[in-house]
Parts: sequence; C-alpha cells; structure tokens
Amino acid sequence: MKATGAIDECLSVRDGRLFIEECDTVELVKRFGSPLFVLSKDQLRRNIKRFQSTFGAGWIDGPVKLLPAAKANWISAVQQVIADEGCGCDVYSPGELTVALQTGMPPSLISVNGFPKDPEAIERAVAAGCRITIDSLEEFDMIEDAARRQRKKARVRLRLKPTLTGAYAHSEFVSEGLIPTDLAAVVYKGGLTVEQTLAVGQRVASSKHLELVGFHQHQGRHRATLEFWRQQMETYARDIALVCRALENFQPREIDIGGGFPVPRDPFNAATDYSGPFQYLLLHSFSHVLRLFGVRARHRVLKAIVKRISVSPNRKPAPTIEEFAQICTQTLREALTRHGINTHGITLQLEPGRSLHGNTGIHLTTVRGIKRTTTPVAWNHIVTDSTEFWFTGGRYEHHLHDFVVANKPDAPDVQVADVIGRSCYGDRLLPTVKVPDLQVGDIIALLDTGSYQEVSSSNFNALPRPATVLVSGKHAAVVRRRETEKDVFRRDAAFRRGSQGAPGRAR
Repeated sequence: MKATGAIDECLSVRDGRLFIEECDTVELVKRFGSPLFVLSKDQLRRNIKRFQSTFGAGWIDGPVKLLPAAKANWISAVQQVIADEGCGCDVYSPGELTVALQTGMPPSLISVNGFPKDPEAIERAVAAGCRITIDSLEEFDMIEDAARRQRKKARVRLRLKPTLTGAYAHSEFVSEGLIPTDLAAVVYKGGLTVEQTLAVGQRVASSKHLELVGFHQHQGRHRATLEFWRQQMETYARDIALVCRALENFQPREIDIGGGFPVPRDPFNAATDYSGPFQYLLLHSFSHVLRLFGVRARHRVLKAIVKRISVSPNRKPAPTIEEFAQICTQTLREALTRHGINTHGITLQLEPGRSLHGNTGIHLTTVRGIKRTTTPVAWNHIVTDSTEFWFTGGRYEHHLHDFVVANKPDAPDVQVADVIGRSCYGDRLLPTVKVPDLQVGDIIALLDTGSYQEVSSSNFNALPRPATVLVSGKHAAVVRRRETEKDVFRRDAAFRRGSQGAPGRAR
C-alpha cells in the first residue's frame, strides 16, 4: 500500500514514516527489535466502545454485553484492557479460562464454550459461577456432577447450530473448494441440532443443579456480507422458538449471537483464487506444448507469462460495524417476536474476535536480503526476518495482509516480488505483490495482525518468537517478551542412555 496521511484510526504517515497512534514504527523497531508485533490499546478501546454503542442502539429490549473471544488474542495485558472496559470473555480452553478469571472479569460474563470440555475446567467454571455453554450430549453429566459435588447451581446455555436457509453462495471459510455455506455450517463440529438441543434441554429443565438461562450460537466468518448475518438471525430465532415451545414456553434471559464479523480491510481468504487450479492446469498443459519448440523458446514464453502474475491485498472494505449491528438487532428482534418470543428484558451477547482485535495490530519485519533471478524466468525474493509460522492462524485462513513499507510509505511500486520469511519452507508471506524498490534494512509493516496471529505462532526451525508491544498514545511497553533459545528448548528433558543401551534417567 502506497500511503500518505491517515490510513485509519490508529495508523498514519508522518514525515515519511508509518506511525501507530503517536509512535514511530521505525523507532519501535530500533527500541524493541525486529521482528515485532505491535498492538494499539487505544484502537482496542475504540473498537469496544463502537460495538457497545452500535449494538446497544439497536437492541432496545435489554442490556448488550460484549464477550470477546479470548482465542483471538489471549495475551494477559490485552485481556486486562477488555476487562477494564466492562466486557466479559468467550473462553474455549482451561488456559483461556485462567486468563479471564485472573483479569477479574465478572463470572456471569465469562462464556465457557468448546467441545470437548476439560473436566477440570468445568469444575472451575461451576465454582466461579461462569456461564457454561452445553455443546454436546456428553457434557450434561459432567456439569451436573460438578454442581452437585459443589452444592451449587450451574447456569448453562444451549448451543444451537441453526440450519441456514438461502445460504447457497460458497463459504469463504473453506478455501479448498466452492463449498456452499449452508453445508459448511452443518459439518462444523460446534453446536447442536434442534433435536439434540431438546434432548439436553429437557434434562436441564428437570435437574436440581442446573439452571437454563439462554441460548448460544456461533457460525464464524463464512461470508463478509450483511445477508449472511440476516440469514443467521432468522434461522437462529426460528430454532430458539422451537426449543422454547417444547420446554413449556421457556423464556430466555440471555441470547448470545457469537461472532465472525470481518475486519474492515478483511484479509480473510484473500490469498485464495478459486480459478487458480484451472489457470495452473492451463499453464501446465501449455508448457508441455512449448517443449516442441525447444527449451529456449519455452522459457521465453514462460518468462513473458510469469512477468504478468501479481496479486493484491483486498482493498474493498467490509460492511461497517454499524451496518452489522443494524441488520443483526433488527432481524433478531423481529424474528423472535414473529415466533412468539417476548424480547423484553433479554440480554443480547456477542463474541467478536477478529473484528475487535484485527485492526489493532501490525507486524514489523525487516528486509534481510534480496534475491533477483533473471533466468530462465524473472523472479524477485524479498527476504525478511519473520516467518509464516508466526502467522499460523492467518496462513490457515489463507490471509493476504495489506502492508506498508514503514520507512518509505509513499514510495511508488516498481516491481513484483515474493516477500518471504526465514523458515526453510517456501514461507511466502506476501506472494507476487507489487512493492517499491526495497533495500536491506527496510521495514515492512503487515497490517491487521491483531487477531489470531501472534497467539497461534509456533517455533518451527527452533526459531524464538518475537516480542509484542502495546502502545497507547506515545507510550509503548512490552507485554509479551521476545523468546530466547533457552525458552525454545525449555520443555526438552535431558536423555541419557544406560550402559546396556537402555534409556537412562531423564535429568
């Protein structure tokens, strides 16, 4: 991205440098090292307030509570900011539950989700008074047993998996092919069918140790469209009403709509080109035909074809949070009322992860080498000190992040190159993108890396992971320190063979 002036609420270009809030990104690299994850505390707060105000304006029947998905960014300091803003948390694992409890989030705003659940986590959730979302038939006994032993009443919700109607367009969550969204939603492991929900709900209703307080659903980021969310709310309301009627007109106190809203610049699945297989098949067939004309002629033609290959990050903004809030609240309210559910006093909960955290973060990486191939075809490699293994969440979702050269953001694009990482894989962080004339030492900022990236990173090639810095205004501080080699090998146990070739005692 060639950038001048303000890029968004937290990123701007000043005097030929990229700034995040009031911090010069080049100076951040000098101070904290490269590569580096940087998060904006101010942008996180702005995003929280925006969700609260827009959904609150649309859901006039009762309170709106934000329970952001911890999986998107479970760094303790980040979760503390969320807690300080009066939010709760959606947790999927015992570790995420620990973070939520340590930050002092109200247990009634901690949504314990996931399947299968760890028995120890259920014990802690019951003891603390968290909301537990039942996501399988097997969970009922574990939750009831924990509540009975502790002589407490566990408050639970039922996780529905509504069968979407009209969702015939392909799911962007399934990058391997053009799978219809309604089918992709059905095969995902989370949630219960109406029949399964009724079976569990009836057991909950007859239990002395469990109290049913509402419903939960989460479809995820299948489509970045308002229509997809309208369809979700319609089918969700329909299934809630079916269950309520079967449970003797049960009146829910809480309805959780989950998350899956896109990031404004939305890098999700942008690296996938569904015509790609056909193009490569054509190229493969064409290259075989060219063999008849000799090696030199074949390479000349292929060189001309390759020269025209380039991709660009998504530059079409997703619908705004205001638009999502309006379609979700209006559709859900109208559909519930139409199906006979009184919405007065119901608390609306939502669990945005990527849309809350995504644009709060950037990743700064330094160019360490440049390789230029001229024969038999031209290809440029910009080698950085980062790696796709520190972006596992994004690579799994086929992200193509927008980017800015932090130390020369207004430089024109003059070439196509692969921006690659340092691992022994292909490690194409930015494949065949247009870039300025880059030199060793230049700093590239990958945008929208605040969700799922750092928290999904690995130590492939025994590489120590980068530090994470949280900025607010002109202040910056490390909230997750840079790993050392000692950290990488910390879990390894010493191994010594005995005198007869048998394993010795681990030290």
